[in-house]
Amino acid sequence: MAKTSRKLAAFLGSVAFLSVPANAETLAEAFAAAYASNPVLSTARANLRATDETVSIARSGMRPQVSATVTGSVTDTSINGTPSGQTSETRSASLNASQILYDGGRTYNNTEGAIADVKAARSRLTSTEQNVLLAVVTSFSDVRRDQQFVSLANNDIRLITEQLRAARDRFDVGEVTRTDVSQAEARLAQAQADLAAREGALARSIQSYRRVVGQFPGDLASPPPLPPLPGGLQDAVQLAMDSHPEILAARFDEESARSDIASAQGALLPTVTLSGSLTYSEGGPNISNGQTSASIQAQVNVPLYQGGAAYAGIRQTQALQGAAMSAIHDVTRQIRETVENAWSDLTVARSSIRAGRQQVRAAQLAFEGVREEAKLGARTTIDVLDAEQDLLDARSDLVASLRDEYVAGYNLISAIGALTVADQGIEVEQYNPSLNYNEVNDKLFGFRRDELTEWKANHRP
Repeated sequence: MAKTSRKLAAFLGSVAFLSVPANAETLAEAFAAAYASNPVLSTARANLRATDETVSIARSGMRPQVSATVTGSVTDTSINGTPSGQTSETRSASLNASQILYDGGRTYNNTEGAIADVKAARSRLTSTEQNVLLAVVTSFSDVRRDQQFVSLANNDIRLITEQLRAARDRFDVGEVTRTDVSQAEARLAQAQADLAAREGALARSIQSYRRVVGQFPGDLASPPPLPPLPGGLQDAVQLAMDSHPEILAARFDEESARSDIASAQGALLPTVTLSGSLTYSEGGPNISNGQTSASIQAQVNVPLYQGGAAYAGIRQTQALQGAAMSAIHDVTRQIRETVENAWSDLTVARSSIRAGRQQVRAAQLAFEGVREEAKLGARTTIDVLDAEQDLLDARSDLVASLRDEYVAGYNLISAIGALTVADQGIEVEQYNPSLNYNEVNDKLFGFRRDELTEWKANHRP
């Protein structure tokens, strides 16, 4: 009995991820590698930078518009179809500038809408970060689970091989029949096929890990304990409603839609524009010297009727704002469902772990008892093989339950909006979206550096 307890404790220790290889790759290191190199995150960051530019584009509506025009012409006159040999050359250059003084609030509302779009894009970047980190946890846990499945399958083959050898020895002395040997041989072939399937699953998990993290897994360390989780389901739901990035993004979308309504209403209001030009010209038959002219004018444009387009635009934006409101309710329901499912999965996994440990303990005792009884002739070879299979299934189920509990815990953390490198305290250089926004917010001239060349230098497929 004491020997059985020691064996069981050793197995439970191994499936509980308590052994840590030397220089093993930790979950935090996998988080950091994915955060720095995952192309899905890189794409989301680039899209956010593109959204940042919409604020400057919107603000340009109330900024001066300046253009320069240079023209030149040569005129050859003819008399009755015969060239006169007289040509006239003219040249001119003009500088034109205009400034909108009032546009019915369209620029202001467009800018407010663009700012809301930036906030929504930032929230979606956070959501993408959560998805990537959750994929890291899942692939990390899958690799460790499948590695243990392969180890269990190898151990199963070793045990069945011993049973086959014992059956052959007993057959040689006439204690069992050829049927017992064949049963052991069949079970060994099945175990070898199961090992091949387990190795295939492990290979797929390794490829998934490489896709998410950006590198093949080495010796994976046992993951740390789960971070603190909400105390109850209602606490988790409330946290998600307050801070999940998808819900926040939907609210910012609705805020942007309200700004679009105000901007569309501005099409019914007057527009006041101040413009001026400076022109220099020379040449021509009547101009012997250069001539300079300057003009300035103010223009008030009052829309009276635009074929109904302005009113249609207002109705359209109102409908889109209604859709944005509905989207908030839809996303809220989705996140609530995600939280409740994650909580349920976590509860089920923990119950499965408790039952699985009892099952492993009982299956271990049963296997050892059946094996001893078989030595005394009270059990057949197939009884031993069945008991060994029950033990293998129990151990595999416990390994799967431990993996499911860990992934479910992080699913819950993601569902409440707390699975970010900042929230989890991951040591990595964090991407700060405000840096780019502050750089381009009021930028009047200039381009960005060539980020594509820089990205290619730092990333490899």
